[in-house]
Amino acid sequence: MIIAVTAWRGVGATTTALLLAVELAGDPAGAWLIEADPAGGSLAGRLDLPAGTVGALDRVAFPTARTSAGAAFGDAAAPLTAGVGEVRIVTSPVDPFRAHACHQPRLPWVTALADLGAPVVVDVGRMRAGSPTWPVLLAADAVIVVTAPEVAAVVGTHEWLAAGGRVAPADPGLPSGVTTVVAVAQPAGVAFPRSSLAAEFGGGWGGWLPWEPATVDAVHRGAARADRRLRRSPLMGAVQQLAARVARSAA
Repeated sequence: MIIAVTAWRGVGATTTALLLAVELAGDPAGAWLIEADPAGGSLAGRLDLPAGTVGALDRVAFPTARTSAGAAFGDAAAPLTAGVGEVRIVTSPVDPFRAHACHQPRLPWVTALADLGAPVVVDVGRMRAGSPTWPVLLAADAVIVVTAPEVAAVVGTHEWLAAGGRVAPADPGLPSGVTTVVAVAQPAGVAFPRSSLAAEFGGGWGGWLPWEPATVDAVHRGAARADRRLRRSPLMGAVQQLAARVARSAA
């Protein structure tokens, strides 16, 4: 299963992708987290990863030796223990020029995502006109769209989805029935009630992720899925429900 995580307006796409990958790693096969934001990555600055793995998507996209994309992912991944399984993380270059170039690769890597042998979460960052991340979205079994619960973000996200994700004639548009919207309850603006958001997005509504900096910090510091802090966290409980919903819709 390939899950793409993006946003039109709002914050929290990368954090949502990280927490979702930690939750999906409850399977013995583990999970993959591919950071593919063309604006540049941030996970390398938030997680304690081996120095040699920073910006590794660049080495997948532009290998220096003959290899397959699947083998390149395996060589580039940094392990993050997450309970039963393991999250294998491939981070994006911080430099936006190199990060953007990863979507025009010498070695095509998007088609290899389906062959990694475990659930794959791909953080593609914010969508904009002419975004190079459309091949990832079209390959995904599910697309999670992160928004903030305040008026500008909700209205903008709703209108973008109503247009099928198109803001330019060249945009291919999102396939029907693959999107799930979640609101990250950031402490800013005037929030819509949850019931209003559920009514606005209808069957595409995926839930409300509470703002819990302590839980996110625990994951950044290496807390595993079975860690008591995560098991008691309302945020991780909401992520667990989101993962179950996405799995059902993608089945």
